[in-house]
Amino acid sequence: MSTALIDKLTVEILHEPYFYGLLDKCAQANASANFNFDGKLDDHVEMLSNKELKDSLRYADLLSNSDDVEARRYAYQIITHLNSTFSSNVFYRTVAKAVYSKLGNFPAINYLEEKNENLAEIPFYRILQMESKKILQAVPYQKDLVFTDAQYQLYSKLVSSTEFSFSGPTSMGKSFIIKAFIKKIIRNAPRENMVIIVPTRALINQFALDLKNDLNADLKTFKYKIITNSSVNELTEESFNYIMVLTPERLISFLGNDHQTSVGFLFVDEAHKLAQQKDTRSITTYAAIEKSLIKYGQNLKLYFSSPNVSNPEVFLNLFDRNSIGNIFKTSESPVTQNIYFVDLIEKRLETIQKSVVQNRLLPFDERLETVVDVITYLGRGQNNLIYNNSKQKTINLAKTFADSRPANNDLHPEVQKAIVQIKEYVHSDYYLADLLTKGVAYHHGRLPQLIRNLVEYLYKNELVTYVFCTSTLLEGVNMPTKNLFVLNNKNGRNKLEEIDFWNLVGRAGRLNVELSGNIYCIRHDDCNWDNKDSILQKKEIKITPTVISRIDANLKKIEKILQEESISGTQVEKDVLKYIANIISIDSLQTKSTYQSPIINKLIADKKEAIIDLAKKKGQNITVPFNVLNSNPSININIQQLVYDRLVKDHKNGISILLPNSNSEGFYETCKSLLEKFHVLYNWPDAEKKLNNINSMSYYATLMTQWIKGFNLNQIIQQSIDYYTNAKANVEVDFSTYVPFEEGNVKHMNIVIENVIDDIEYVLRFLLEKYFNHYYQMLLSILGEDKAGENWANLLEYGTQNRTVIALQNVGLSRHTALSIFARGRIYLNVEEGRLKGVNKEGLISLFKHNSIEYDEINKML
Repeated sequence: MSTALIDKLTVEILHEPYFYGLLDKCAQANASANFNFDGKLDDHVEMLSNKELKDSLRYADLLSNSDDVEARRYAYQIITHLNSTFSSNVFYRTVAKAVYSKLGNFPAINYLEEKNENLAEIPFYRILQMESKKILQAVPYQKDLVFTDAQYQLYSKLVSSTEFSFSGPTSMGKSFIIKAFIKKIIRNAPRENMVIIVPTRALINQFALDLKNDLNADLKTFKYKIITNSSVNELTEESFNYIMVLTPERLISFLGNDHQTSVGFLFVDEAHKLAQQKDTRSITTYAAIEKSLIKYGQNLKLYFSSPNVSNPEVFLNLFDRNSIGNIFKTSESPVTQNIYFVDLIEKRLETIQKSVVQNRLLPFDERLETVVDVITYLGRGQNNLIYNNSKQKTINLAKTFADSRPANNDLHPEVQKAIVQIKEYVHSDYYLADLLTKGVAYHHGRLPQLIRNLVEYLYKNELVTYVFCTSTLLEGVNMPTKNLFVLNNKNGRNKLEEIDFWNLVGRAGRLNVELSGNIYCIRHDDCNWDNKDSILQKKEIKITPTVISRIDANLKKIEKILQEESISGTQVEKDVLKYIANIISIDSLQTKSTYQSPIINKLIADKKEAIIDLAKKKGQNITVPFNVLNSNPSININIQQLVYDRLVKDHKNGISILLPNSNSEGFYETCKSLLEKFHVLYNWPDAEKKLNNINSMSYYATLMTQWIKGFNLNQIIQQSIDYYTNAKANVEVDFSTYVPFEEGNVKHMNIVIENVIDDIEYVLRFLLEKYFNHYYQMLLSILGEDKAGENWANLLEYGTQNRTVIALQNVGLSRHTALSIFARGRIYLNVEEGRLKGVNKEGLISLFKHNSIEYDEINKML
């Protein structure tokens, strides 16, 4: 059949009311399978006649030949919707296989053959097409893996580019394509270092572990190491290159501290975060990329990956890179998402169509009275993620749901092992350990990395089938699922943006496991879904990077900030605009003629040179070295100058400005004194909400002492609980509601546990690390590297003073396991001149029990 004829038929089909009527009936057939509690829907669903079934399949076959993405999506939907009802139908079995082969969806063909035992023979010319695709679209350097059509198109463009931006559905497998590209890069000559920016710490470990598993043999053959920390002290092996997986903050720190390691490739995963409006992280991501371009120049090869964006060229344009011919976008997904709206208030059940077909009401089952009922009945026997908009709601509902389920007296050994590990690592009364006995878990952004890994492992292996989670799913955490229950249309206190909602929806449907996923949006007393009609109708999503949109809409406010005047607006808006104004001030001091700041260029293009002049005027009295300013764009330029002036003055007056030796006696007092000094020096009462109370410095000094001195998490938590018990201190049981801590109260203990974990991850390893790193950079500029002393930021990042423990973390082990190895297995470490040169894996493994965290980590990471 000629291309012209296929195009003509496609246009005709997509304008036929009869076709959309059939599409609606196919969707009903699928809904019937999902909601058919004991046959209750059979009388309400309009089933396909034999003729309609054949017509639907013929339409799917014709549309699968089209190059039109919408047509191909309809072809896939028809076959997928009919699978649960007609998988044994002879005609369906043949057409299904033919359609999936034409679409190049080989995982779907595998599903038909393995799950449906579909061994139907398709026409010879289709077999020839399919086998040709298998050869042409074979994933390089990976046995028995084949790209889908969309994946192959993207990969082919990616490998021939030096700058590229691409967008596709969450389920497309964008990370898989990036990893396939990296496999090719490490074979290049000359070899180059790579950086992959991920939005959160949670993703660092996941991406690094996936890389290690997928590239393991290649890493050894081509001498690459995976690095996940910004410290470059250990990057001294000249025969190795590096793949660095970093957050924007860690990349900025790396750029500021390292002066020798070159970078040839920069990948920005989840690039749509550059357009996030609700906090300052989008600005930090922008700054990290800009600083990389300043340092490595236009020869840096730059790539952006994002979900569901219709204008991916916006990222290349932002940094003045060529977008012509260097973009790829598709809405074609290798799995189908079925969206349902379950209204528990008005007792309505509705299918949500993403096409011109109208949404359809289904009969409501009266047994669906509560959120727990919906999850129980619709999720039974399948993998289920349950999204809520806050950590506390997530944990509370996980507990409520677990209480409704019977205890499992025959737990899988892996679940039993996970329970033991969680109790030993966190605390014996930690909620999560008890929930696992019911097949339930929770997952949030501040969960310790080791525990996150356990939850994700159990879920992916279907040993836990209900995971209650927060917006960590929006950050790119790789946890695809059969069912996704969306219990709230907010992320925190703000409404979910359309891009975030559809990114969330894209988690439903596991490529290589099933043909489709289900999304259940639930209206209940805690969520009214007042934006239902707008957010559930998928349309093109165009985004504008925050740094651009905020400048366009707030030029007057930015001028005021540069003139040291106050501005109106929400705290988030003020923080973002101050951050942007700070970057403008720093960029206006840039003297490197080969680099032009995107923000400065935009202001010039918009004829807003007055703002640049204001920034330059503000910078006239700035004497802080540019490399320090440039490495710390989130710290106000005036505060940086005040710190610099104070340190220079003290140094001239013979007052020591060095940080104390971390091995000195009275470490707690040293920490407390430093924090109180920084509280004044960096103006924390105004600059940092979390650190604004001077009285809290004693608490953070205690936590800092325990962390740096190598206390394990369980010890730190237990000592905090002991303090609350003895002091009868207040705990916040609800928003701004405090009660005295009760000894033995499991709820109170879990509040303390979560608070300690939050404070370690956010206050110590993010806020304090940032300021200590800035102070150290000041010392470097004033005293020189040989006299600058110890960088306490590393102590906070790694939670140790021991160089060998730091080196063990740099090869991918957790702090917990690194400390255990140093305590028990130093004889199996090859340390020369203070540097770790090698490990005896077999010897180390012999030291630990088979069900221990250490045993598992050593096995995976070494």
